[in-house]
Amino acid sequence: MNKTLSNFFPYVLLFCLVVMWGSAFAALKISLETISPLKVTFIRLFIGSTTIFTIFLILNRKLPISLNFWLWSSLIGFLGFSLPFSIISWGAQFIPSSLVAILMGANPIITLVLSYFLLKDRLLNIKVIFGIFLGLFGIILLVGLNSLNSLIINYNFFVGQIAVLLGTFSFALASVIIKNAPPEDSFERSLSSLICGSIISFLILSLFENDPLKFNNFPIKSLFALFFLGVFPTGIATLIWFK
Repeated sequence: MNKTLSNFFPYVLLFCLVVMWGSAFAALKISLETISPLKVTFIRLFIGSTTIFTIFLILNRKLPISLNFWLWSSLIGFLGFSLPFSIISWGAQFIPSSLVAILMGANPIITLVLSYFLLKDRLLNIKVIFGIFLGLFGIILLVGLNSLNSLIINYNFFVGQIAVLLGTFSFALASVIIKNAPPEDSFERSLSSLICGSIISFLILSLFENDPLKFNNFPIKSLFALFFLGVFPTGIATLIWFK
């Protein structure tokens, strides 16, 4: 019985991850209506890291202080959070959330290709390829291409798509790099990576915006969407992702 539950548990986590990440597109679009992309990225990462840090304190855990641990966390924080979240948030301004979902559906395909070249355990066969493309087709079917019929095609529309695809590539690269990272507790790695991602995203925000610490006058609707985005699709989902 215990063995059956342990075998089933990863699928429960995967389902929770799909629900949380799937809900992120709508929350992101609402946040971007009144908040700049770089501020959305920083705030969601800050809220996400604060969420996990709170649980960390309750459990009386401590983070490692080794240089190697924090170098890996910085790399994952940059490639897996601050960089993709920034450019995906920027690109999402110009395209509908449904198209963002479809473009990010290419993530497993990119991950599969990168895994083939960068990992030792190369899992590449007809069954895997068919499964991934079937999943991508499922996303397109669920989102519905008919929702994209009224799009205004212009320069920003194409640039937005490229930005989302670049962010998806960065996210996929981080997923592969995690496999090569030294084995660490998933709780510690997720928290440290989010902390590093928050710091890096704030540096990027400070570089491109004149008043990075100005966070007032945001509508309640945007703040609620941003809070949801930080706690669930960013904080708790990251913990599940690393697990």
